[in-house]
Amino acid sequence: MAFSKGKRIEDETSRRIVELAVNIGCKEGADVLTVTRLCRELNCDRRVIYNRFRDIDEINLIVARRCNEELMASAKAAVDPQNSFYERFYAFIKAAFTYIYEKNRYFQHYTALYQITDHGVKNEILLEIMQMIEDGKTAGDVRAETDSYKAAESIWIITTGIGGMLAANGNYRFQDGLNTMLYGVEAIVSYMSAEMEDENGNRKTWKHRNHCQ
Repeated sequence: MAFSKGKRIEDETSRRIVELAVNIGCKEGADVLTVTRLCRELNCDRRVIYNRFRDIDEINLIVARRCNEELMASAKAAVDPQNSFYERFYAFIKAAFTYIYEKNRYFQHYTALYQITDHGVKNEILLEIMQMIEDGKTAGDVRAETDSYKAAESIWIITTGIGGMLAANGNYRFQDGLNTMLYGVEAIVSYMSAEMEDENGNRKTWKHRNHCQ
């Protein structure tokens, strides 16, 4: 949140603004979510908003974080912790993609929203995938040379990009979109898992299953 005369304001009004913004953004879209609309709904002056948030862009990023937290909670619930790393990885990606598809196009917009930082693009889903890949490297399931950020960014772009196509075109079937998304993800996973060693020190490549079913 922003500062008012050097002090951060985090109060009940701030929470009301965020809850209203989430409700408007996810049900009506980011184009409708404006400071004017928030003020009208809350019956307040614009200074009430700007004393707590820099601008509407910051508010939209907060809405995106809420959407992504909801999405990730759903995707994680679909993962069986007893499965192998790549089974868990694919289960997470498929569940996330499906959840985006099942929500409306406004929710989908927020899952693809990002912030540019000194370290690159920032998005909660992207960071979650990156952490999963890092965990895979630590466990020896992902080759050490893998750039976790670049791999995660590519998967995030594929997932949200194809999800956006599904949301925008009613004639594009979900299964076709899912298959296309997984084809792209498999290409990245093939690099992540290439030329790893088994327990005997022999080079091996992870055996892919048909994830498009």
